[in-house]
Amino acid sequence: MFTKAPVYSHNPYHTTQFPLLVLNVKHRICTPFNEGFQVLHWHDEVQFVYILKGIVHVKIYDEVFDLHEHDCIFINRTVLHHITEKEDCHYHSYIIPARMLSFFSGSIMEHDDVGVIINNPIFTHYLLRSNIPTHNSVLYQIRLLDKLYFQDSKYRHHEYRLSIQLSMVWLEFISLLHEMKEVSPSKNHERIRALITIIHTNYKQPISIKDIADAAHISKTECLRCFQKFVHDSPYQYLLKYRLHMSTSLLIATDMSVTDIALDVGFHSISSYIRYFKTYYQTTPYKYRIENKFSDSDK
Repeated sequence: MFTKAPVYSHNPYHTTQFPLLVLNVKHRICTPFNEGFQVLHWHDEVQFVYILKGIVHVKIYDEVFDLHEHDCIFINRTVLHHITEKEDCHYHSYIIPARMLSFFSGSIMEHDDVGVIINNPIFTHYLLRSNIPTHNSVLYQIRLLDKLYFQDSKYRHHEYRLSIQLSMVWLEFISLLHEMKEVSPSKNHERIRALITIIHTNYKQPISIKDIADAAHISKTECLRCFQKFVHDSPYQYLLKYRLHMSTSLLIATDMSVTDIALDVGFHSISSYIRYFKTYYQTTPYKYRIENKFSDSDK
């Protein structure tokens, strides 16, 4: 029997007194590491991704586009997305729980200014381009947020200042948007999220395409079609890549042996794990661990 979970890129600060998560991604290293990094995922928070350098390739369901220096993208909660480097880049990702934008539970802001946006299933994302004049006010507030978070953290009442600046970013952002009406979610979007859910929560187990399709209550043919449309990989290829991805965090963050890691993420033999790892990452697990553990400790 397969298990299910609602969110796959979790916010480790979710239950803390200041649940803002900020990811600093530079030269293919994500600090702090997050399981959604460079794989297809979603989370329960809204997200602003601000590009400092280079070109970032973004996939939102079956839409793809590039972001350049000083561009930004808003990604709504529960939206399936994938962010990768197209050119050596540096970007910051602000992952924001909705309650941080609502002031307090039950507020009019929670209902009218936050809820209508985050609960709109067809409002998946919004591109903020540095060459579009009407976007300048939002991007200016995002730059101020970025400076405050990464450069001005020594000031007193830092969390208070961040909360105010997050509100300024959100105010300028929602001022760009037209009034939204309630709509029904896309069945295709719900289906691919369900399929990805099954893989993310059961990748350690032996799992076939039929298992995945059966767990989602669809045919094997529909399962394959859905993956091809939104992921451009077969379910097996995605499962393989996800197992490899999850192994990279164990290589960096633990002292587990490579053999134990291979078995832990679902490979049946160390030889097949190393072979697939070399194909996907162009290096061995041993070299990957040494190079990235050194880079992580040097930051």
